[in-house]
Amino acid sequence: MTRKLFSWLVAIALLALAAYCAGIGWQLSSGVKQMVTVGGPFTNPPLQTRDPLALDYDGDPERAFGWSFETISISSELGPLPAWVVPPASGRSATWMIYVHGIGAVREDGYRVMSVARPLGITTLLLAYRNDAGAPRSPDGLYRFGLSEWRDLDAAVQTARRLGARRIILAGQSMGGAIIGQYLRHSPQAADVTAAVLDAPALDLRATLRHFVESKHLPLSGAVTWVATQITPWRVGIDLDDTLTLPVFATRPRFLFDAHGDTDALVPIGISDELKRLRPDMTYVRTHARHVESWSEDPQRYQAALHGFLQKVLAATP
Repeated sequence: MTRKLFSWLVAIALLALAAYCAGIGWQLSSGVKQMVTVGGPFTNPPLQTRDPLALDYDGDPERAFGWSFETISISSELGPLPAWVVPPASGRSATWMIYVHGIGAVREDGYRVMSVARPLGITTLLLAYRNDAGAPRSPDGLYRFGLSEWRDLDAAVQTARRLGARRIILAGQSMGGAIIGQYLRHSPQAADVTAAVLDAPALDLRATLRHFVESKHLPLSGAVTWVATQITPWRVGIDLDDTLTLPVFATRPRFLFDAHGDTDALVPIGISDELKRLRPDMTYVRTHARHVESWSEDPQRYQAALHGFLQKVLAATP
């Protein structure tokens, strides 16, 4: 009798553990689904018009800085994509930086890196890609961490080439880094990219999900993470393994810059630490900032590091 009771208790405990892991895993996959769904909580953040070098600024380059710019339309597989082209402070330039913003963000977030690039004689293209305001909506209504968005970046690079770009620098923060990674993996033009400027790059969605679980200090976090990673591809339609682009950056592009804060609650800094291990030559600004806020923590340090990096890129033989 005692042995039978013990067996029943063990079975009940195992069922309870399975139910707990399944329930929490389902909730986590729901969170991922919300994050990647256009119109979800990561879409259309509150915008501000006070500081163009702060995130979520609303206004074109002339309104922000009094700088001249051109509005262009980029032909893509889904339709025209709006973009701004900002020339350098003086003269013309064959070196172009193409900026790709993060999930649900705005192209104005690229003003930070543009403010460093423009005085150095670099033309900047600020892209609005699929699911942005003014751009076509994707058929599935999802942000896919570059798995489809890279084609919009590919179209932007082709457009820059037609407009006179001979040397390409790609810049992106958060999911923008993932888009750059997928572009480097898939585009026939990837070899033409000289440099990449990353900020808190989301180069591994599986690691990002694991980081979120660990930050919540949940019991049995390993089991919960495993369940969530099994459920998420089925519910969201994104293969987590396909989002891993860290290995891509191990060999390209020639020059690499990254900034990341160790209090980032969204994208684990371990991604950038691993990137530095793979690329010892990478310029790495490691801070204590929250997600994509390394600039805000110490603008002078960030500007100086990026300025030196871009000077190195410009000085190199094409």
